[in-house]
Amino acid sequence: MKHLYLQQIVDQIAGTYVKGSGNPLIKNVEYRPKKLKDFTLLFYRYHDMDIEKKLFKKYKSVVVVTEQPDKFKDLSEDVIIIKVSNVEKAYWKFITYYRQLFQIPVIGITGTCGKTTTKQMIKHILRKRYKVHSTFLSNNQRSLNLKYLLGIDDETEAAVFEMPVASPGYLTNTIQYFQPQIRILLNIDVYHLTDSKTPEAYMKAKAEIINGLNPQTGVIILNADDENIKKVLDVTGYQHVIYFGFSDGCHFQAKNVQYAEGGMMFLLEHKNQTYPVFVPGFGKPNVYNALASIAATSSAGMGVKECCDRLSSFEQMNEHLEFHIGAGGCTVIDDTWNAAPLSMASALEVLQESSGTKIKIALLGYMPQLGESDYAVEQYARMGVKAVETKVNHLVIVGDEAAEIGRKALKVGMDPSKVHFCHNGFEIYQLIKPYLNENTALLMKIPHRVMVQDSFQELKQKILNEGQ
Repeated sequence: MKHLYLQQIVDQIAGTYVKGSGNPLIKNVEYRPKKLKDFTLLFYRYHDMDIEKKLFKKYKSVVVVTEQPDKFKDLSEDVIIIKVSNVEKAYWKFITYYRQLFQIPVIGITGTCGKTTTKQMIKHILRKRYKVHSTFLSNNQRSLNLKYLLGIDDETEAAVFEMPVASPGYLTNTIQYFQPQIRILLNIDVYHLTDSKTPEAYMKAKAEIINGLNPQTGVIILNADDENIKKVLDVTGYQHVIYFGFSDGCHFQAKNVQYAEGGMMFLLEHKNQTYPVFVPGFGKPNVYNALASIAATSSAGMGVKECCDRLSSFEQMNEHLEFHIGAGGCTVIDDTWNAAPLSMASALEVLQESSGTKIKIALLGYMPQLGESDYAVEQYARMGVKAVETKVNHLVIVGDEAAEIGRKALKVGMDPSKVHFCHNGFEIYQLIKPYLNENTALLMKIPHRVMVQDSFQELKQKILNEGQ
């Protein structure tokens, strides 16, 4: 955090000293008392939050901003109390003030799939020139927004943030913190039904990406090939709309896409210029991520050729369509970081496109944020159809939650002897063990929260031939 003197903040939030005095240097801002430390400014936003007096005694130069100063009257003399008429409004005034202290490129990314990879690509490209601050891996929950915002300081030269959607309003809240001038919408599919309830509500929530974006100066980068984006997002009136994709008319268009050793090769067409691009990692989704990354980083001031060249040294993320040579020489595609319908469908396409004449085995597990509604059942069934369409030879369903994938595959004609229902890693290993040879390609699309279980950890070690 950029350190600020208290009086600077008090002036911005229209506060009044009601207890204590002085102008300490504020080094931390919080709204949760249990996160206190020395030189902390605490916004008391939740009126039913318990006040633990011992916390305030433990730390020095603590300041409380509240609309209920009487609740803090018994605290030690060292605690400064600032009264405001509305603490919620005061908090957001501070957020806006802090963000506006930094005139740097800030990029925000959302989409059903690919956010983390795209964010990492952008960070990698920008780091050639700038000191970059970003969200960490896929830790993008709303509770971390304040921490990430305060991570911007005087040394930061650019920032890139993942912005998820769990429910309507979630994205708008995140935008309030980061106020990105460059925004990316990678794709919209069906997910997060546990919070959004319906596919329509979730899709509309993604359209919040343009909330608060300046129509004259803001940049919005969109996947031109995504039909759902076209349904829910109206960018009429925005001056800087950039499209990426495979279709004609894109500002950043991929052509001649092909698999290569270690990743994807394609030609990028932009403003009547053609650039050869190599991006580590496999599949067309990775090409979309690369296109979005180049569009964003060039919008932040880097040259297109420079962005393309830098992307070739990107280090592919673990467990994101990661290829290995496994036991017996089999090909293993590890895509176990997470599971959503769009990423599962994409992984099945990669299995088909990359395996040639090999026996294709898909291990498919449940998708954590789908829930159990009729809409969720529809998405699992959709994956069963996709498995048949991509010519999977053996379909292994992991866990009862994902059983509809197998049931639907059977309904649309898959050989019953090729559809298997398993519950733990031991069962799966016994089933696939005879196929672990150089003539087999194996897709592991089981979510991380399942893969951390002991039997699945052992399964992965055996499949990847680790420790032997």
